[in-house]
Amino acid sequence: MISKNVPIQSEHIVPNEQLVHILPFRKRISKTEIEWLAIEKYKRCGKRLSFSDIVNRFGCSKTKAQRILKDCCSKRVDNAESRPAPILFRLPKRTKPQLYFPSIIRADILENLRNRENVLIEPTGLNLSSYSNNPISNALDYQKARYFLDVLKQIRFSPLCIHKLQLQLSINSEVYHDVKHEFNKYNRVKVHLERIGSVKYLIYPNGRVLVYIACSDTPFKLETDNDVSFLFAFLGQVRDRLLYVLSDVRERFVPSIMDWRLLECDVNKDVIINDIMQLTLPDILLKAADRVFRLYVKSLHDKSVCRCEESLTVDLPISLALDEIRFPYKSTIDSIKHAVDEINQKLDSPLNSKCNTSSVGTNREK
Repeated sequence: MISKNVPIQSEHIVPNEQLVHILPFRKRISKTEIEWLAIEKYKRCGKRLSFSDIVNRFGCSKTKAQRILKDCCSKRVDNAESRPAPILFRLPKRTKPQLYFPSIIRADILENLRNRENVLIEPTGLNLSSYSNNPISNALDYQKARYFLDVLKQIRFSPLCIHKLQLQLSINSEVYHDVKHEFNKYNRVKVHLERIGSVKYLIYPNGRVLVYIACSDTPFKLETDNDVSFLFAFLGQVRDRLLYVLSDVRERFVPSIMDWRLLECDVNKDVIINDIMQLTLPDILLKAADRVFRLYVKSLHDKSVCRCEESLTVDLPISLALDEIRFPYKSTIDSIKHAVDEINQKLDSPLNSKCNTSSVGTNREK
């Protein structure tokens, strides 16, 4: 009787799947990969991330993809007992399937949605009387007014900041020809751009140099003396870059920072707001005489603020200009004190003379 069990020939290669049962290889999906995928999809086509994108990119199951996205939206305590911010977020309005955005550009995304999805003040088909008596609309208006009032209350406690600086200095006109930049054919100005704080230099043939510092996303604080010192340290970097552009190694042409003049700037106070405030708060612009006030929602990429801003025309040396901005009533108070001192001196002088004459008369009578 011939046995049916035939031994495997040594020269044949048998796959491992036929010998033992092997589980499929499971690749670990990191949160960093999920974040980059969400950012890439939003910047490429402006769309949100869903579980199908995870399945197509990493080849996992639908349940695992949903669990990963949900985990990326939650806050958990790590080994250092801190709560890192979630890398993804969802809109208050629920969708099917659930869609996710990268948190690192949360404010920019909400700002785009705010500009794209403008809500009508009065829906079509409703007259003014019926809409004004609608309790839902009244509740929404009350909610918006309360948000706006909360922001106004917090502005006074926010630190004073400065951005959009326009500085001016003077150099020797001969240095203009040493600058290796192309000039504008209309005014022959040479432009140089730097990445630090979005700085732009305008160099004119007559030796006038204008320096524009935008820094709108990262304004400089002016609350304490340390804040002012930090601003001057940054201006030192701006001056150092200008020395490099003008090839002024020995610092013979570029004046000191204290000799630079601050022509114009914007001062602001920021209040951090939530997503609902960003979508509902209005933008306000007020013009009174030569002063301009703005109140608007500002996106700072990872967060959003309501910015109260004023444009100033200063035209003072940088040190005096900062003192004028930080203490706007200091000059008025000093002038009032000086006027009071002069009045006191004028009042004291005739009284003293009268007292002296009366004392002399009494002595003569004695």
